[in-house]
Amino acid sequence: MYINPDQYGAVFNEIKRTSSSHSTCKLVLFVSCLNIDSVCTARVLTLVFKKSLIQYQLIPVVGYADLRDHYQKLDPDVANVILIGCGAMIDLETFLEIDPELFYVEPQGTRQGLLGDLDAERMLLLRSYRRKIYVMDGNRPWNLDNVFGSEMIVCFDDGYIDQNLRSEKTSYKVLVDNPESELESDGDTDHDTDRETEEDGIEVNSDSETEKDGPVVDLSSGEKRKNEALDALEAKAAKRQRRSEIRKSEEVIEAYYNLGSALFTATSAIAYALLASIGETSIENLWLTIIGIASIDRQYPEVYDKLVPLLKEEVVRLSPFNRDNISTEKNADSNTLSVDKDYHLFLLRHWTLYDSFFYSSIVNSKLNLWREDGKKKLHKIFAKMGISLSVAQQKWLYMDVGIKRNLPVIFAKHLPIYGLEGIMRDGFIRSFGYMGQLSAMECVEALTALLEVNQQAFNEDGDTTQPGTDEINRQIELKEKLWIKNFWSSWDALNMTQYGSSSKIVTSNLKPNSVSIKKLKGFDLLMNGLDLAKSMQQVIFRTGMSVLERGLIKNLRLYRLCVLNDGAIPDLNMFKNPLILCKLGNWLLDTISEAELLSYLAKKESESKSHALKPLVLASLDISSDTYLVSGLAPRFPKDLDISTKSKLLKNSNGQTTDTTFTTRLNTFSVAFQKVAASSDAKTRINSFDSSIIEIRKDDLAPFLEKLTFSGLL
Repeated sequence: MYINPDQYGAVFNEIKRTSSSHSTCKLVLFVSCLNIDSVCTARVLTLVFKKSLIQYQLIPVVGYADLRDHYQKLDPDVANVILIGCGAMIDLETFLEIDPELFYVEPQGTRQGLLGDLDAERMLLLRSYRRKIYVMDGNRPWNLDNVFGSEMIVCFDDGYIDQNLRSEKTSYKVLVDNPESELESDGDTDHDTDRETEEDGIEVNSDSETEKDGPVVDLSSGEKRKNEALDALEAKAAKRQRRSEIRKSEEVIEAYYNLGSALFTATSAIAYALLASIGETSIENLWLTIIGIASIDRQYPEVYDKLVPLLKEEVVRLSPFNRDNISTEKNADSNTLSVDKDYHLFLLRHWTLYDSFFYSSIVNSKLNLWREDGKKKLHKIFAKMGISLSVAQQKWLYMDVGIKRNLPVIFAKHLPIYGLEGIMRDGFIRSFGYMGQLSAMECVEALTALLEVNQQAFNEDGDTTQPGTDEINRQIELKEKLWIKNFWSSWDALNMTQYGSSSKIVTSNLKPNSVSIKKLKGFDLLMNGLDLAKSMQQVIFRTGMSVLERGLIKNLRLYRLCVLNDGAIPDLNMFKNPLILCKLGNWLLDTISEAELLSYLAKKESESKSHALKPLVLASLDISSDTYLVSGLAPRFPKDLDISTKSKLLKNSNGQTTDTTFTTRLNTFSVAFQKVAASSDAKTRINSFDSSIIEIRKDDLAPFLEKLTFSGLL
């Protein structure tokens, strides 16, 4: 079943009622561990559960196999399971091998007086199942078995289902009411019905012809046969109509699933709506929500732009500093949240002005900094702004205060000439007393780096050889354990109000000459994440430059292909994590889309059809497991592009104009990868919650991509 925002409060009260226990934990949260939005959502929910004195268990999961293994080990007394950032796109009852009948209990009639008018809310309050599974996931498409076919699965929806899935709901009901076995039996009886009708017709006619000469025939039996023949014809027509409805319904459902996958909303936005329904909103919860929503800006900017106005209203509502425009001096306890002008440059407040420009994706895509002409153009920009390179290469903290204050005016005057007017925009800034300020985007970069980092890869200095290369399962297990460890690092970093004393010295006594290690937590860990983010961004830029300079991107008929393998990329070992691989893919797509736009503007409309907006397949070799990690990325429009130009680009790329809002978001690789993997002999592994990411054995990559090209699924 699914619930809308006006039912969130009743659901939370039901979770609270059934999870309250002094003897055992009855609430378990499964969290997608490679997703900042999911981490922030889990943090928000656990704060509310702690306040409500609800025991819970938090389990980060890497992928579907990990989710199923942990679910099957749950205690039978667990009454509520919440899936955060996963579960929306699969049939959970089938995948988790759930038999609803084993959890069914008789409804309690004594609670009838508390029921409202909503059917879903009534079923929840009746509590007809002793375990419920709640799904908080912004990934789409919804699996229709979850939202329409199960009462044990409860999906948190933002109103999308009622507005956009009416025909799918009707078609799903038609298919459920007409099972496949019944359809087959109907097909088998069609010829029998025709034969019986013909025989009845002959018998009726023969009776009427022989009535004069033969014995007297009972006319009522003839009429009865005629009526039976008419009934048979009507039944046959009804069966034909039913089969036609079934075929149309199957086509509707198939078209729905084949559209591709996308992120339609942030999971943290759903969690905050839940808090609003129970009156538990606060600055801390809002800040965590803002970070979660900001994390989707890079890949789904249209979703972020849709949610930003709502966040601004909440900041003004909850912060008297913003509402009354009261200027207060900074002190050790200041912990304000405000909406202010922010720089769309990479970690400007924690780096140099030059490096922040140089390593920003938006600047690179506009100026092509991987070329010498692009670097010269960047130096020219600084000269026009009146900022010397020596000043631009000073750390932001020590940079001239007058220049820093005048940067908004300087940027507004000079940057639009180079298409960089989007550098300045509204952002969300949080103060941490004398420790400084952080924007939501800076927190996202720091947390992402903590999830991406592989300290072992940093220490290898480009050496991609690893011990035990033949132990594939062992290598995969070690890699997933590292991701779980990274999850807990980002979890600790979200406790930003603690710093200094929260970081402690840990000394190991296992070795005689042990070295003391400083274990960072809270704000200190987040600041360490900022340093890691700089290193990771340099790896992205260095690898992207190498890919473009060496022409490693092949322009195929339906998509672009880039393969990173041994000897071609110096930092190959860093791209075992799908987060950093997708970040590199987005960096390349931004650069390519800007080049396509320039080619389109430089040529006539009839000559620009070859510059189609194509998706990208990016594959990175993992030598330790002898596999390729493959990510399929949907095509992207250049940043800050107006709607009319988007429509022209689409029209020139495929001959027809489509909905520009969804064209940049829907990812057809999620469907294509699964179907090609199922129909080919290639050894593949689809375990990620992002179904457009797949692992393929090294020797099977070429035949897999060949079959993908000719599959007709893209």
